Amino acid sequence: MILVVCLNPTLQKTLLFSSLREGEVNRTSTYYLDASGKGVNVARILGQLGVPAIHLTHAGGVFRELFLTLAEKDGLQVLAPDSGSEVRFCTTLLNRKKGTTTELVEESEPVEPATEKEVRKAFQTLLGRVQCLVISGTRAPGYGDTLYAEFVRDAKEAGKRVVLDIRGLDLLSCLPFRPDVVKTNLAEFAGTFLEVSPGGEQIRDEWVLQSVDEEFRRLAREFGVVSITTNGKEDTLYYNKGQVMRMPVTSKASEKSITGEENTLPVLNTTGCGDAFLAGFLKAWGKEGFPEPSSLAFQAGIERYIEEAHRVAFLNAVNIRPGRIL
Repeated sequence: MILVVCLNPTLQKTLLFSSLREGEVNRTSTYYLDASGKGVNVARILGQLGVPAIHLTHAGGVFRELFLTLAEKDGLQVLAPDSGSEVRFCTTLLNRKKGTTTELVEESEPVEPATEKEVRKAFQTLLGRVQCLVISGTRAPGYGDTLYAEFVRDAKEAGKRVVLDIRGLDLLSCLPFRPDVVKTNLAEFAGTFLEVSPGGEQIRDEWVLQSVDEEFRRLAREFGVVSITTNGKEDTLYYNKGQVMRMPVTSKASEKSITGEENTLPVLNTTGCGDAFLAGFLKAWGKEGFPEPSSLAFQAGIERYIEEAHRVAFLNAVNIRPGRIL
């Protein structure tokens, strides 16, 4: 069992257009509403991969029951203390003509002061039932700055594997407690560890990749953490056996290599691909019993884990709805 924590739930509206014209009325009959957020996406895909998972979040306001109903409809196990704050909406606009995905993101409302106590209580209840803790995404306002770090501390003291898909101060505060794996995208990694704006043009500079290489080594040396960084269609970077490795991203859905572009499905929606990547990695790692990252078993297996992560991320990308592969 995997515990997925994300304290920023979302109701995700996805609209597919043949084309989008800015400043004009755009109509579509293809649209969906899903329970979402990074943690929901990871937990849902784990379930679709046959991996038991439970999701800890919060939910409040008039859309609380809608969020929980949609999650239940997808077969998710969710524990969500009432936060008294509205569940936010985010909207994805898909342009088939240009093949683009545009995200409209609402910032979250602060949770009520009593929420953190209830979330901590739920976390302690669930921790003993799982092998692995995953913390994914930002915290909604209203939580204490040390919450995620204390979750990591407690999980490691309990002998659990810990995987982080977070950034900024949350990530930095967790590192002293020695999480096992840190998964980010390149913009998040550069924004956290380098003096680079996550949305800036510098992210494409070669010195950024060189600096990432150096930071991977430092993080392994100081905190014993395995770093994995995705970069869209570009190579995935990962640390293994004292080296920074690169693995090309392939646009194939099969577990085996397929020849011929006719077998490549069109990408429809890239929302949640990082979450799908993480779910695929967890599935492959967990299938081997979550070996210690410093072990020969993990070092021999990480390439397979990332290959599976790429496969699952691609399955997400060819699906209109986010955070799902079926």
